[in-house]
Amino acid sequence: MKIPGLVGWSALMVAGVTCAGQESQDPAQLRRRLSRALDRGDVVAVERALSGREADPTAGYFLAEAAVLRGRPARADSLLGRVAAVAGPFQALAAARRAELQLGGGRMTEARASADRLARALEARTTNPALDWLALGVAYQILGASSPAQFKNALAAFDRAVAVDSSLIEANLRLGELLLGKYNAPDAKAAFAEALRRDPGNARAELGLAEVALFEGRPDTYTMVEKAVKDGPGLARAGTVLARMDLDAELFDSAMARADRAIGLDSTAERAWAVRGAVFLLRGDTVGFRQVEHQVGAHRPAPGGFYAEIAEALGRQRQYAAAARFAAEGVALAPDDPEVLTALGTNLLRVGRIDSGRAMVERAFARDPYHVWNKNTLDLLDQLATYRTVSTARFQMVGAPEEIDLLALHLGPLLERAYDSLAARYRYRPPTPVRIELYHHHADFSVRTVGLAGLGALGVSFGSVLAMDAPSARDVGAFNWGSTAWHELTHAFTLGMTDHQVPRWLSEGLSVLEERRARAGWGAHANPLFLAALKGNQLNPVSRLNDGFVRPRRAHDVSLAYYQASLLGEYLESTFGFESVLKLLAAYRTGAATPAAFQAGTGLPMAEVDRRFDLWLRARLAEPMKSVAALRDSTMGLGELQMMIESGKRLKAAKQIDQAVAAFERADRMFPAMADPESPAWFLAEIYRERGNLPRAIEYLARVTKLNDSHYRANRLEAELRVKQGDDRGALAALDRAVWISPYDVGMNQDAAALATTIGAVAEAVRFRQAVVALNPSDRAGALYQLAVAYRNAGDRAGARREVLRALEVAPSFEKAQMLLLELRGGR
Repeated sequence: MKIPGLVGWSALMVAGVTCAGQESQDPAQLRRRLSRALDRGDVVAVERALSGREADPTAGYFLAEAAVLRGRPARADSLLGRVAAVAGPFQALAAARRAELQLGGGRMTEARASADRLARALEARTTNPALDWLALGVAYQILGASSPAQFKNALAAFDRAVAVDSSLIEANLRLGELLLGKYNAPDAKAAFAEALRRDPGNARAELGLAEVALFEGRPDTYTMVEKAVKDGPGLARAGTVLARMDLDAELFDSAMARADRAIGLDSTAERAWAVRGAVFLLRGDTVGFRQVEHQVGAHRPAPGGFYAEIAEALGRQRQYAAAARFAAEGVALAPDDPEVLTALGTNLLRVGRIDSGRAMVERAFARDPYHVWNKNTLDLLDQLATYRTVSTARFQMVGAPEEIDLLALHLGPLLERAYDSLAARYRYRPPTPVRIELYHHHADFSVRTVGLAGLGALGVSFGSVLAMDAPSARDVGAFNWGSTAWHELTHAFTLGMTDHQVPRWLSEGLSVLEERRARAGWGAHANPLFLAALKGNQLNPVSRLNDGFVRPRRAHDVSLAYYQASLLGEYLESTFGFESVLKLLAAYRTGAATPAAFQAGTGLPMAEVDRRFDLWLRARLAEPMKSVAALRDSTMGLGELQMMIESGKRLKAAKQIDQAVAAFERADRMFPAMADPESPAWFLAEIYRERGNLPRAIEYLARVTKLNDSHYRANRLEAELRVKQGDDRGALAALDRAVWISPYDVGMNQDAAALATTIGAVAEAVRFRQAVVALNPSDRAGALYQLAVAYRNAGDRAGARREVLRALEVAPSFEKAQMLLLELRGGR
């Protein structure tokens, strides 16, 4: 195949065209300069450089791209049509971009026909230059909407374009954007990084990496997007991503302003219009939203993607039912669009409509089998179909068949008690049954939550549908599953009573507060990092508390925000009474903004709430704050404290026990509230146990288990030592705490049952004996017999008779079981 020459570029060179003040240069260099200008949205530079040269095909191509960036599709189409009609280096790419404009304008049949003609023509050639490979990739991508296998061809074509001309950054960018659209974050990241390596400062590549970071939930995402906006001020998409992040942070004024600026750059920017529409909806302004709908419809007939974006925005604001409604509107307009089908399916699953949600995801996957999110979701639903459901009066607990009976034994009574407690406190009752899904593998829970593996959270609430890790999904000691369940159930109350309009920070804060109220040791507590941040004035004020959740700038900002938000709930209750919290929630239900809501709840303006809460917080934590007062470095993780602990560990390993005790005690005096697995109190407890000083060891262990809800070893050791000291009741309490960290140890449940029997806690004895049976021990007949005895002791003769008969089915000659059965039959 003969490669077209650079006729257009030669003409430009003769004419002395310059770019950004530069003199004439070789065509490839000028092409790169114009491409860089477009990649930062600098339309003015391109139009100035090519002024009066529209008739030249190559200049016309770049002017068309500039017109696309400014939302002038008619001008772009006209220019591209002329370029595509003349032989030249950009002829095929102009035809491909024209087909993309047709697709963007809703002319799908026309777009596919154009793409098909172009693909056939390029495929018929024996060789192609890089720009033609790029054009072929664009054509394949358009055809992929109806023939998903073409997406693989598109990836291959973009790869070939890069191989032929490594300076063609557009191919890397296209590759990354296609992969990101399929939720393939790792490969998208690699493509954008390669583009940035080849063209440092490329704003589109920076934005692509920022979108990957947003996708992955990285704490530096906002900073990355800000840089992309700074380097590409003319890119409407960059401003739209920043607007979306402000929307997620519930900074509605800022989100609206950024969306308006993006629309000012490109009036066809559908995602920016969606941000604008979502702001109106979240403010309860349906008139404003209908105006946005009209404006979107003016440039895009049947804009199903707009409604999918609206649905996703509402879903991120936890308004899942509303999200499903808008996604359904999108499906009505674009019934074959996989993104719209995905939005509907995902939100139907979130509200518990499993069958209809699956049907939508299956339709989406049939249209696009390379969509990672949908593939993961369908795999998850296949797994979920194998799970069993155990029900109580108000809960459906769904889990892996090998463990759900065990988990439900403990969780059912806890959830029923939590529901009654929270209903009385919040004066609201969420719809029942509440469904709680417990995932045996963390990746499955992560997929259920966001469609992808890798989410760091433990649980999520969609309202009356909860999902969380089962204790088997994490390493022992990684979390407390009872506390997590109580936390997620609290969300069902705060979301439901506000019609899902409660801000994220307040809902999370109240959930953590309710954890602390539920049981000693549950919920977040002051730690050195939080105290150091408080001392260093690094905490957000109440008016910006949401930033810590949805726009963190440091890795630990989220954990600090959870605890701070819970303390705000504590402050409101202790200062104004819990009625103030209920008034606050009621205000949010009416659509009030945060300043107005706090005025309704406390009678104070927002600035005064910020000031008073800061004073209260410092008074509330005055005693533990003394622990960090003398530290030279209060903002970097308390390095001095850590050095003391490490010193103690080295001395202990070297058998220099007295010196180790001295080091640990110095560290413990510095921060006595430290209770993590590497805390001084834990090491001191071990040392005093080894020395035989059990009361002192128990003293340190009790401090650890009071403040740390996930320290499994500390609870097991405390139970062991309390038994030796004759404190059976305290030992049982420690084992009961351990169950909420990991319930899978047969011996632990047997010990707990024996202790419960000794102290006369008959109901607890039954529960732990049931747990032993659920764990399928080697001596199953013996476990069933012991359960029957526990039922008898609790006065449940029918239960005892049922279990002893099961024991005899396993071991017909089991003498003790025979005797118990005779006893239960009245000695006959």
